[in-house]
This record gives sequence, structure tokens and C-alpha cells, in this order.
Amino acid sequence: MPTADIERLIAAGLGGFELGHRDNAADAVQHLRRIVAAHDLIVTGSSDYHGRGKPNRPGENTTTDEMVSRLIARASGAIPRYPRASTPPTDATAVMQ
Repeated sequence: MPTADIERLIAAGLGGFELGHRDNAADAVQHLRRIVAAHDLIVTGSSDYHGRGKPNRPGENTTTDEMVSRLIARASGAIPRYPRASTPPTDATAVMQ
């Protein structure tokens, strides 16, 4: 996708990119990382695991706690609920349920 198109999407409200995925080409990720840095966008990762038969491994690519907190901060709707056994990110505004 041309950079100008990406810039238009950002102006329209695009908040970030899923850069951590095994199918993303290294040169494209580098290009998008420059755009991410210039616009302070959110970056996520995903193993995209849907069961056996794919080379992807659960947890192969993850999203940092900082980026999860930024996603929560930008979200609208219900307050996130964390499992009792888990600890929310330290800067999350959500309360434990």
C-alpha cells in the first residue's frame, strides 16, 4: 500500500498495525515501523494460531504490556475484566473484577 494511502488512513483514525506476525515481510515491517514512530501508533503482535496444520506457534509474537494499555485507553464500551488469577498491566485504568 502506498505511504500516501496509509497517511490518509491515519488521518481518518487508524490507530496502529499488527507488525508481529510471521507472514509480514521484513522490509514492509521496517517501513511501517518508521510510520509508527512518526505517528506514535500502536503496534500489536499475533501468533495467529488456529490449530494444528499451520506453522504458527501460540505466543510466537505478542503485544507488549505498554501497547495493551494503550489499546485499553483508546477503547470504548465495557470496562475490561481480567481473570482473577491474572494481574492487569500496571498502568491500566481497569479495576479487577
